Amino acid sequence: MQKRPPHVLLICFDDLNDWIGCLGGHPQVKTPHIDRLARRGMLFESAHCQSPLCASSRTSLLTGRRPTSTGVYNLQPWIRTIPEFQSVTTLPQHFAKHGYKTMAVGKVFHDGHGASEWNGPTFVGGYKNIPKTKLVQPSADPNPLIDWGAWPERDEDHDDSKLADWAIEQLENGKNSEQPWFLGVGFRSPHVPCYAPQKWFDIYPEATLKLPGIRRGDRDDTPEFSWYLHWKLPEPRLSWLEKNNQWKSLVRSYLT
Repeated sequence: MQKRPPHVLLICFDDLNDWIGCLGGHPQVKTPHIDRLARRGMLFESAHCQSPLCASSRTSLLTGRRPTSTGVYNLQPWIRTIPEFQSVTTLPQHFAKHGYKTMAVGKVFHDGHGASEWNGPTFVGGYKNIPKTKLVQPSADPNPLIDWGAWPERDEDHDDSKLADWAIEQLENGKNSEQPWFLGVGFRSPHVPCYAPQKWFDIYPEATLKLPGIRRGDRDDTPEFSWYLHWKLPEPRLSWLEKNNQWKSLVRSYLT
C-alpha cells in the first residue's frame, strides 16, 4: 500500500534574527519552546536570509529565486504584477500540484497579497489590537506600526495569539486527514510594533539588560548604490533611538 505523504507545517517569524536560545545571538534571551523544537529536528546554524527586508526575503523563500532575479528588493512589487513572474510556481502551489490541501494564517506572503496562492482556508489577521495613542513618545515615525512597549494586558488579546489559535484549530481538524496538508503560519512578531504583555517585559529588567554590540561605520565599505535599494521606510534608526533614550526600550521589547 502506498504511504500517504507527510503533513507539512511551515512557521515563519517576521524580522526574526538570531536572538534565539539555540542560536546564541543574545545571552539573555529565553525561548524554551523554539529550543525544544530545534532539539527534535535539524538546526541550520549558518543559514542566512536572501535580503535584510521582510517582503523581499519572503518573496525569495516562497519562489526559490533570489532578489536579483525577481527584482523585489523592498516592500513592492507583488510578484504577480511582474509579467515574467505571473506564472512562477510558489511554494504552496508546488504542494497543491502534488495533491496537498494548502492553508495559511498570518503574514506568510506580504500583507494584502497571496490569498490566491492557497487552495484551502486562509486567515490573514492583522495589526488590529494597537493602542489608540502610541506608547513611545516622541515617535520615531508617524506610521502607527513604529511603536513598542507593554501592550495588551493579556496574551490572548495579542494579534499573534489569534493567529496561533487559528493554526491550532486547523491542526486539530487535519490531524487525521487522509489528504496531506501544507499549513503556513506567519507570526508578525518581532516585526514592529513590538508589543507584549507586561509579564514578558518583567523577564528582562532594563537595569540588567545587555545591549548588542555596535560596529560604527559598518557600511562604510559598501557601494553607495546599496544604500538606495528601497525608498524611505518607516523604521527606527539607531541614531534616533540613542538620541531619544529608546535603545534599551526597543531591545527589551524585541526580546519579549
